[in-house]
Amino acid sequence: MWLIDGHNLIGQLQDLSLDDPHDEAKLTMAIKRYCMRAQCKATVIFDNGLPGGFSRELSNSDVSVYFAPPRTKADHILMQRAKELHHLPNFVLVTSDRQITRLAYAYGIETMPSEEFALLLGFRPVEVPPEAPDKPKRIKIVYEKDPNPYVSPQEIAYWLPIFKRRLQEARAAKAAAEQAERERLRAERLARKRAAEEERLRKKKRPS
Repeated sequence: MWLIDGHNLIGQLQDLSLDDPHDEAKLTMAIKRYCMRAQCKATVIFDNGLPGGFSRELSNSDVSVYFAPPRTKADHILMQRAKELHHLPNFVLVTSDRQITRLAYAYGIETMPSEEFALLLGFRPVEVPPEAPDKPKRIKIVYEKDPNPYVSPQEIAYWLPIFKRRLQEARAAKAAAEQAERERLRAERLARKRAAEEERLRKKKRPS
């Protein structure tokens, strides 16, 4: 199950542009093709919908598309949906927004950068190279422009182990955090039980 930060993903692609009036439809079509091949489901959240809410035109049985209503941040809706859905098997939140990824980490939600998910869709990501502090950031295109984006089997073979390792690491971290929380709650229950028993013994020893 994928939960996708739609406009953040478009902003990480060199094959789509946020200035394109049909960018949401083009991205959704690519996600539908991927979900059909991979036999999975996805939910996509976009900004600035009129009137907002569920889009019947862009959705199908595999992909559900939502637009944030006016004066509502898509980030808020994205995190709300993530907290509702992250218990589902193989749930992954797709975004490169640092604020969202920090919140997701705090809630134990697995994430994947938009640039990596782009390769699964057959798109080419853009890369922001590190620059000196006094130089403006520039966008560096990873590949030469090609009207027919194609991801080679070699690229897929390279990236898939990375995706799997990151998912395994995230799941292990989540399991460790959940175990630590269970141990903490157990320790609190034992402490309360001991305190109650000590209080009971003190009352029993008091002279009548």
